[in-house]
Amino acid sequence: MSLGFHFPAARLYGIVLNDPLGLADDTGQAARTSFIDESDDVYELMAGSAGVIARSFDAAAIVTAGWAAPMADDGSMAQRASRHPLRRRVRAVAVVSDDGVASLIRFEDDPDELIAQTTAGSGLMVDALEAMWFGTAALWVDPYETLLRTSDEFASTRSCRRRR
Repeated sequence: MSLGFHFPAARLYGIVLNDPLGLADDTGQAARTSFIDESDDVYELMAGSAGVIARSFDAAAIVTAGWAAPMADDGSMAQRASRHPLRRRVRAVAVVSDDGVASLIRFEDDPDELIAQTTAGSGLMVDALEAMWFGTAALWVDPYETLLRTSDEFASTRSCRRRR
């Protein structure tokens, strides 16, 4: 069953690995997912009690939907993705385990096109997933506060600050 590309809340799932070697073969029985919770705020979802529950599984996954748009050559965005003329509807899945973070993006207008990132990358989502998984989510500072920092201050700090 697919969630589609138009759902209002981020969803958190726990994953039990029945046969890790079967994941490569896509046997369908290699893993089992369990819905844990959903929230309008993905960061609150991971930092709350649902994030604690997620750690009792072999892995956890966050599923979100939204808009993606091309970035400028320097990596900046001139406007919100949802207002860009070349926007595309996406569903993103990010999975975290003891082995790290991986993600997958699928596009509504071309569901066969997948973008997989098997290394953690960087950014707020990666930091929040790692904080949730390794038990430091309670130390997580509001990510929106971080985004409001000036670019000079932001450049000199990590994208995810932890309280001291």
